[in-house]
Amino acid sequence: MSRTDNRGFSIVLNNRNFLFLWGAQILSQTAMNGIHFTQMVLIEELTRSSAQLGIVILAWSLPAVLFSAVAGVVVDRLPNKWILVTSNVLRILTASSYILVLRTLGGYSLLLAIYTITFIASAIGQFFSPAEAATIPLLVNHQHLLAANSLFSLTLTASAVVGLIFLAPLGIKLLGVEGSFVGIAIIYIGAASLVALLPKDNPRPARNSYASSAIRRALAEVREGWQFVGSHPHVMAALLRVTLVATLALIMAMLVPGFAARVLGMSPEDAVYIFAPAGLGLVLATYLIGRFGYLFKRQILINVGLGIMVLALIALGLVSQGHRTLSVPLFEAYPQATVSLTTAVMVLAVFLGFSIALVNIPAQTTLQERTPLEVRGRVFAVQFLVANVAGLPPTLFIGTLADRIGIPRVILLIAGGIAVTGGLGTYLALTKRNQPESHGNSQ
Repeated sequence: MSRTDNRGFSIVLNNRNFLFLWGAQILSQTAMNGIHFTQMVLIEELTRSSAQLGIVILAWSLPAVLFSAVAGVVVDRLPNKWILVTSNVLRILTASSYILVLRTLGGYSLLLAIYTITFIASAIGQFFSPAEAATIPLLVNHQHLLAANSLFSLTLTASAVVGLIFLAPLGIKLLGVEGSFVGIAIIYIGAASLVALLPKDNPRPARNSYASSAIRRALAEVREGWQFVGSHPHVMAALLRVTLVATLALIMAMLVPGFAARVLGMSPEDAVYIFAPAGLGLVLATYLIGRFGYLFKRQILINVGLGIMVLALIALGLVSQGHRTLSVPLFEAYPQATVSLTTAVMVLAVFLGFSIALVNIPAQTTLQERTPLEVRGRVFAVQFLVANVAGLPPTLFIGTLADRIGIPRVILLIAGGIAVTGGLGTYLALTKRNQPESHGNSQ
């Protein structure tokens, strides 16, 4: 088989078991994005506060701090199929619970219920996500990981488009909030059915940590994951890039509804005009990386992506700076600017989405390629833990800061933070000491 055939999409798309996992990812991520959008719209309409929106992000991030360490041990010890099926069944129940609270609660009681359900759903995800990530290398060969990860990244982008742009907005406008949650629960049923079709897998026995209790053994195994990451600069660099993208996604999800409503003067659900172009950019970059990414070094793709990301955020902050001097949203003061400013924001969103894929896909692939099977679940648990811990400061501070100094200024500060963090990741990636054996064209 030729090198091109090995690197393309055709091999993984002909893998029946991979298609089951990929299809389940599409459905579950679509449902999750639909829930997130509905949450953001409800809270923006109730409070018109980025700080309150930040509480949703906190409720989503905190379970990673509390449970992801245990999740890594569970993924290494239990069959991944069992974890995936159980997680999706529990997600059906959490989606259905939104309908109950919407029928019985209102005001801040409804907010509290939403935060609680979000926390529970996120706790479930701490077990689902590392099990899913650890399953991919079991279904495809390592030389096909770049294409497989590109398709899974395409899942994330396509599900964001369907969930954020079509499912939730249309569901809210045509069926009401309760009807949207009914549809989401049905989608989770489909995801659970697909992962149930995966072949049985046997977890690889973990090395004996010689600890005297189950708790100590669990802590020892998690510590192994941290030690592996810390002793391999390329893995640490990849982890930093994946964390950066995850944190940016959380921040933008928190800021975009308020940006649409309070800066531009649109309805909160009209945030889709920002999410949609970003999704388009993600899809475009994902396709190009999956098709031609093997022609370039991972580090080049990541650095180009970081540069585009910083420039797009700076431009987005600058084009909306007029909000600082106005007592009303931009479009209310200057209706004639609607078309031009909306076009500018949408174009910048395309570049932002494109840059996210350029950073995330090569970094995630590097993380998988350089992690041995026996510690892979623990390393992925560390990844999700770090990503969510990094999301806590934005949850606690950026939302409040946006309420005080305005969202455009906060976006400019975010651009500066990404430039610094991206530079640190590049430094680590170029570090040659303790470099593990390379598998394929990883750098």
